[in-house]
Amino acid sequence: MKIGNQAINNEAFVCVQCHYCRICPAYSVLKWESVSPRGRMYLLRGIIKGEIEPDSRVVEDFYRCTTCGACEAVCQTSIPLIEVWERARSEFVNAGIAPLPVHRKLKEVAEKNGNPYGEKREERAKWAQKYQFKNDAGILFFAGCTASYRMMELAKSTVEILMKAGVDFTYAGEDEHCCGSPFLRTGQRDIAYWFFRKNLEEWKKRGVKTIVTTCSGCYRTIGKDYPEIAEELGYEWNLKVIHTVHLIWELIESGKLGFERSYEAVTFHDPCHLGRHMKVYQLPRRILEKMGYQIVEMEHTMENSLCCGAGGGVKSQFKDLALQIGKKRINEAIKTGSGMVVSACPFCKLHLIHAAEKKIEVRDIVELVNERAKPLNTD
Repeated sequence: MKIGNQAINNEAFVCVQCHYCRICPAYSVLKWESVSPRGRMYLLRGIIKGEIEPDSRVVEDFYRCTTCGACEAVCQTSIPLIEVWERARSEFVNAGIAPLPVHRKLKEVAEKNGNPYGEKREERAKWAQKYQFKNDAGILFFAGCTASYRMMELAKSTVEILMKAGVDFTYAGEDEHCCGSPFLRTGQRDIAYWFFRKNLEEWKKRGVKTIVTTCSGCYRTIGKDYPEIAEELGYEWNLKVIHTVHLIWELIESGKLGFERSYEAVTFHDPCHLGRHMKVYQLPRRILEKMGYQIVEMEHTMENSLCCGAGGGVKSQFKDLALQIGKKRINEAIKTGSGMVVSACPFCKLHLIHAAEKKIEVRDIVELVNERAKPLNTD
């Protein structure tokens, strides 16, 4: 079996006998060496050499990874582990031994409805019915599937922030498709490429120059994966992609947005796709501080932050594991003594609410910004 990543075929990249990669959230719960990054690397080498048959148990261990990137952040040999895990999954799919049952079902419903939740396409923009959008604005708000169907308050908050600050922007509504992140992470690249084409076609038709997304997973996918896919498929790519926190900070810096201050203590959870994948750590914290919040950091934070447990297809296929990982993160948040854990991703909020069991309040930063924002200068 050929894994499409040179790094794991290169003998120079030998996994050393360290314990750093045991930061892996799946390993921290299951304690199985085979689900640790080191264990998976040895499995891959065995598969490549023909010494290990990638049966269902081996494949499942690869899919218990949330692709959070914590292993890559601490890896002593600088192996691009996030890419390795995703490419390995893609090769498992190509070989017909993956995807796992739930992931396959998500693809089927997404092919039909344009989203992995199986919700009707015509209801994608239901949350936005009371808003008026520009048709020819250069900035497009990409709501994403979770904010469109599960965390609508985050899509609404983002829109209201932009309107308060006088930002002209457009929204594709029912013509917005899933960014493809769940399928890139689970190795089902064909449908992700299809979503790429559909979204890019819509953006070009609207004359879009900048994409703004509240979802960290969408931000990672459109900001990092889409340019790579465009190059691979021969498409022109000249779009600027930013997360909502970038735009909020720009509005603060330009004097278009101010806040009624709060002096509440909060702790911030770094979404894996915003943090380790895209290296955005300080902006959310600066925004919270501008609003007057007192940030109490958890034991594991920024590059060493613990995953919420939902990513990489784990929440859909291994619900109990995802919940146990989420509870570990919630326990860290509770130990800070703050009454609220804040994140910057709808999927993190959705999962952490389940894990918190009402023991601590879970909010997204766009909610807090919208609640406290007051326009200063929209000239």
